[in-house]
Amino acid sequence: CILNRRYANSSKAFNVIDPANAEDWAILVLLCEVFSLLLMMMGDAEFFDQAKNPLKLKEVVEMSGVLRDIAFTLFWNDVDLKRVLQGTSIQILYLRNIVTKLTQQIHGRDSRRPFCPATHWLAPDLDVESFARSVIAEEQAIEADQPFTRHHLATVSPRLGVLNNIPFVLPFEDRVEIFRQFVATDRQRSRIDDYFHQPVERAKVHRDSVFQDGFEQLNKLGSKLKVKIAISFIDQFGLAEAGIDGGGVFKEFLTALAQQAFDTNYGLFLSTPENLLYPNPHAFAIECADYFTDVYDLFAFPAQQLAYFEFLGRIIGKALYEGILVDVAFAGFFLSKWLRKQNYLDDLPSLDPELYQGLISLRNYDGNVEDLALDFTVTSSEFGKSDIIDLIPNGRNIPVTNANRIRYIHLMADYRLNTQIDRQCRAFLRGLTDLVEPKWLRMFNQQELQILLGGASTPIDIEDLRLNTQLSGYTETDPTIQNLWQIVAAMNNDQRKRFLKFVTSCSRPPLLGFKELNPHFCIRNAGEDDERLPTSSTCVNLLKLPNYSKFETLRK
Repeated sequence: CILNRRYANSSKAFNVIDPANAEDWAILVLLCEVFSLLLMMMGDAEFFDQAKNPLKLKEVVEMSGVLRDIAFTLFWNDVDLKRVLQGTSIQILYLRNIVTKLTQQIHGRDSRRPFCPATHWLAPDLDVESFARSVIAEEQAIEADQPFTRHHLATVSPRLGVLNNIPFVLPFEDRVEIFRQFVATDRQRSRIDDYFHQPVERAKVHRDSVFQDGFEQLNKLGSKLKVKIAISFIDQFGLAEAGIDGGGVFKEFLTALAQQAFDTNYGLFLSTPENLLYPNPHAFAIECADYFTDVYDLFAFPAQQLAYFEFLGRIIGKALYEGILVDVAFAGFFLSKWLRKQNYLDDLPSLDPELYQGLISLRNYDGNVEDLALDFTVTSSEFGKSDIIDLIPNGRNIPVTNANRIRYIHLMADYRLNTQIDRQCRAFLRGLTDLVEPKWLRMFNQQELQILLGGASTPIDIEDLRLNTQLSGYTETDPTIQNLWQIVAAMNNDQRKRFLKFVTSCSRPPLLGFKELNPHFCIRNAGEDDERLPTSSTCVNLLKLPNYSKFETLRK
């Protein structure tokens, strides 16, 4: 590959103003334009088929490494972007844009279906700690000014330019830390944590109607949901439960609300075959269903349904803003909406793998497609009623043929992935961005967003948990505590996940370790009764553990 031979391990690649490199840059631009266009037309099936991809995967990996370094350098260095490369008509700005675009395309393909080494996208020899400090300072310096475009942002702030365009050159954990710092800066600017002027909003919530009560009292706050929310639970007798909300009760409320609202039986969300959630595309058609009339008259008006999605966007935004892990897993194509990305055919397996395979089979069909009797419609079935929806005007009268099948395939994928959930997604995102800046989320891909929200799916590090556990009524040398850690250390990871969920309500550990768990994991002495079972208060991550006299009693 010419690109690799010329640029690999060569500082020459980054000297864009050297006249001797003019021919190289012209070749690079041509390569980027051609391969970028090819990737837009090439699905995953063709990309990974070595008979159909003009480049071997090894060559794509090598090329993307060079492109990564060139893109990083063009953002990082102080270069006159309007300058024209000598001997060409190419502006440095255009060079940076086309290199960045192709780098993003290859990274997106790798994110969806990995083929690069694990650390491939990380910028070599980058002082990440210094970068993180500088990017936070840059963000604070320009925060008071009007919003910037990505191009302008990259001009006035090279580090923010990197973060907004090629964030994957930084390790995920460091981007999480930058995200947390952005939130901390926002909290400071809004005086949310000001001891003497701390704003507080209060809500009374019945335990049997957490979602509805939360919606009625908190949704109207909009972006003010960022402030401290003091929740008072009302029991079945209409009495307020004792206790002061220092943060733990709100966590319990948020967890209970998520469990209720994201339950597919509730009707707002559906699940994929992999049990990943996405907005129910039929939510606008079920206001007349008797079942839902019985459940809080939940879907009385379409506008109300949109308000529910908007509220849930704010709730998820609040969880991200506060660093509270939520045990909810969303489908990749829905998460891509959070990044303002359009979904395409290759995203369809995350929703309907059978439909995807059917469309691929249609594309590869050797016979006469008209024999399949397809037209440009999709059938929507709900509550025993079927509706035919035209994918194009008069689609029910236009047959799918060998000549137009590609258009049909992409229209079908677009309808399923984008059109049918468009209003729900836009409402959800309005709520989400009330609390979390879109540019903060753009630091991550879909898989990373899920980890940011729900925690890491990595094995639980018991030693890290032990080192970040607070004890009440116990000391580290007490036999019960030593026995507990011995028992937990002997558990397999599934058992450890159940143990963690019993205490914290979430089965996954925090992204940056248990030092991030808020409140800290705590074990409290629950007395000397060997017949008493352990209990927990998930709202404050507290395990109430009796001081058992025997190891075997504790193990059981």
